[in-house]
Amino acid sequence: MLTVKNVSKQYGKQMVLEDLSINFEDPHGVYGILGRNGVGKTTLMRIIFNMIPTYQGDVYYKNQSIKEFPEALSEIVYVGGEIYDNNSLFQGNIKKLIEVYNRMYETFDILYAEHLFAQFNISLKSSFSKLSTGNKTLVQNIIGLASHCPITLFDEPTNGLDSVNRQKFFQLMMEDYAENPRMILISTHLIQEVENYLTHVIILKNASVLVDQSLETFQSQLYKVDNYQPEDKNIIYQQQLGNKISYFLYDQLSKEERLAMESVGANIHRYDLQTAFNYLVGE
Repeated sequence: MLTVKNVSKQYGKQMVLEDLSINFEDPHGVYGILGRNGVGKTTLMRIIFNMIPTYQGDVYYKNQSIKEFPEALSEIVYVGGEIYDNNSLFQGNIKKLIEVYNRMYETFDILYAEHLFAQFNISLKSSFSKLSTGNKTLVQNIIGLASHCPITLFDEPTNGLDSVNRQKFFQLMMEDYAENPRMILISTHLIQEVENYLTHVIILKNASVLVDQSLETFQSQLYKVDNYQPEDKNIIYQQQLGNKISYFLYDQLSKEERLAMESVGANIHRYDLQTAFNYLVGE
């Protein structure tokens, strides 16, 4: 449905994305675009939305190039970051803003948008430019949800939000996603909070793709083994606390292998996406 093919982008001497290819094939998936600051998450999402026109490679939507098929943008919405900077759409009040998006997107649900603003106690009469950082984020998030586009790009949707509003937003997102399935891409650094909402994991490192898997497949390879050093396995981190040594694996481990390890005293546990991310992208 959406394919990024051999995309490279360089700023000055810094290569942000290098020959990057990703196939977003699940039209009803929630993809986590994860990576350390400056790794190219925002650049990737803005290229998909055609906000960055100069790059090598191509992006295809429904087998047509985004560059040559600008009509595709009517089915893709990008919100987040600071797209409101120098953007005249965001200089007036919220009511006028959502009226513009209502004209831009046939799928936009203005009544749903107004309902969400009421949920977060944000007045439609408010001037966007005078809102706090957190409320600016909420306004953009609400626009993203209410657009009901086949592809929705949320760039750091938790920026400036407190824990209550973060949880509330993700709950509303999943409720709307259940009623209106579509492809959602989320770039975020709050990995622990989004893990339960993702269906796919994409981790970027050193300008390229390090991991591109379904969440279920990725989680199935995360094992922490205590009191035993596995052989011929991908150990991404080794931790020693006193006399106890733990090995963090990112690899397949069969039932027979687990039983064999446990028979010689190994303790085997699962660990989470945040921990795996830290060890995979850390130096």
